[in-house]
Amino acid sequence: MKMNIRLTLILLPLLLSVVGHGESLAAGIDRGIMKVDFLYSIESTGGRADTLKAPTDIFYDRKKGELYVVDPGNGGIFIYNESGAFIQKISINRDGEEGSPKMIAVDDEGRLYVGHLSSPKISVLSYRGEPLEVLDLPGTVDAPGFDVVPLRLASGPDGRVYALKSAGGVVKIDPLGENHEEISISGSGAPNVIYAISVDNDGSFLFADMRPYSVVRYDPKGKTFNRFGSPGVIYGQLARPVGVATDEAGHIFVTSLVRSKVLCYSKGGDFIEEFGGPGNRYGQFVMPTKIASDGKDRLFVLEEPLKRVQVFRVKFLNENEGNNSSVSVHDNEHLIAGISGNERR
Repeated sequence: MKMNIRLTLILLPLLLSVVGHGESLAAGIDRGIMKVDFLYSIESTGGRADTLKAPTDIFYDRKKGELYVVDPGNGGIFIYNESGAFIQKISINRDGEEGSPKMIAVDDEGRLYVGHLSSPKISVLSYRGEPLEVLDLPGTVDAPGFDVVPLRLASGPDGRVYALKSAGGVVKIDPLGENHEEISISGSGAPNVIYAISVDNDGSFLFADMRPYSVVRYDPKGKTFNRFGSPGVIYGQLARPVGVATDEAGHIFVTSLVRSKVLCYSKGGDFIEEFGGPGNRYGQFVMPTKIASDGKDRLFVLEEPLKRVQVFRVKFLNENEGNNSSVSVHDNEHLIAGISGNERR
């Protein structure tokens, strides 16, 4: 009996330290820096019984206030308004030469740029889906065992669309296919294994780098690189970053696939806060991948395994708090979700 009491007294501080560490994985709502509200989840394709089957990419058109969801499982691209209401489906012929859609971006003229699962070509469509051009990008290679294909698409503040290739840098796409611009991503401090791209308001590229897990900002004017983000699996660290987005204020949002979190950084690369956590309830994530921002206060997060896009409102309360703010300990279930609100539309 005495031995059991002595063992309990020895283990209790250790157990308390483990619980405290777990609860420290709180979202900004608890530290008073960033408040995140869950708004709604997009899971339907327009009909009550029709659901997303295999979504692979999302893009938010800030000019029109519309969200595009690429779903090759349903053979097309679905468009929703800023409230999550279905607008239209653009069908993509899976039996055509380019095959099923995989990725999308929209330029300031409303043209859609679509990458495909089985082709290195980029299709250009009108605002509502009429075919305009099929583009061959420079540096792409379609050969067995040595493919160089578009990996991700992004739009820039200049209204143009950029394609990140699986090797060889970035292409600034000419919608007419006559004057593409190749942008080399190389030099001291360059990312090693790029998995995601975004372009901020200054025209700088943001890359999610897999080796080491981090984010790299590239200024094409000064040709300089700046790396930020700490690799790891605890609070404030990145584990397999696969999506990156930025708002008009310069905040940077990164999805961590392994941690099932969204991490937020300042424009300068300082960690601000994170939210989410493993789980299939609203406000939680199962392997979040792509992320998009409306430029203001809404974030769109794609979970491919759960076939849904969760939409959040993010408000920054006091960014001067920084990393030195203490973390309050509250209800653990609330901390895992790291958000408030349960509206679903």
